[in-house]
Amino acid sequence: MLTVLSATNRPEAYTLKVAHHYIRTLGEKGIQHAFFSLEQMPQNLLNNGMYGAPRNADMVHLEQTLLIPTQKFVVVVPEYNGSFPGVLKAFIDASDVKNCWHNKKVCLVGVSDGRAGNLRGMEHLTNIFNHLKVNVLHLKIPISNVSAQFDGAGKLANQEIKSLIDQQIALFQDF
Repeated sequence: MLTVLSATNRPEAYTLKVAHHYIRTLGEKGIQHAFFSLEQMPQNLLNNGMYGAPRNADMVHLEQTLLIPTQKFVVVVPEYNGSFPGVLKAFIDASDVKNCWHNKKVCLVGVSDGRAGNLRGMEHLTNIFNHLKVNVLHLKIPISNVSAQFDGAGKLANQEIKSLIDQQIALFQDF
């Protein structure tokens, strides 16, 4: 299974718009996929129970139904303070890392209203994923000035970025 992960819990973020572009593109290509946004993350996840028994029942359910069956993740990750959202790190830390992440594959898409498209955050996340035995696709897409890349209808309008996304998806299928 392939899952698109919108890696922020911020409502109506451009991260979610980029994730929806991936969902549409995957659907158009006939690629089966699932979707998860950290907006849907269990609300009571961040407590002492995330470190041991008893584990958060909502998180265990999410692991069983989505994270463990997923073999490939497309992670759309915004820049927060020069890196990625802490909520993503907390989500990863609260999961059963061995079963949810080890030996899986990830491709990364950085989103920023700045000029670097979250390159620093994607590199930081790559290091973490490598530590967790996750293989990261070499083609990482930084989307800079993200708010200017969408048209009035909320669709990604930049043809160069759309072409890169198509290339990334093709590589990720064979990865």
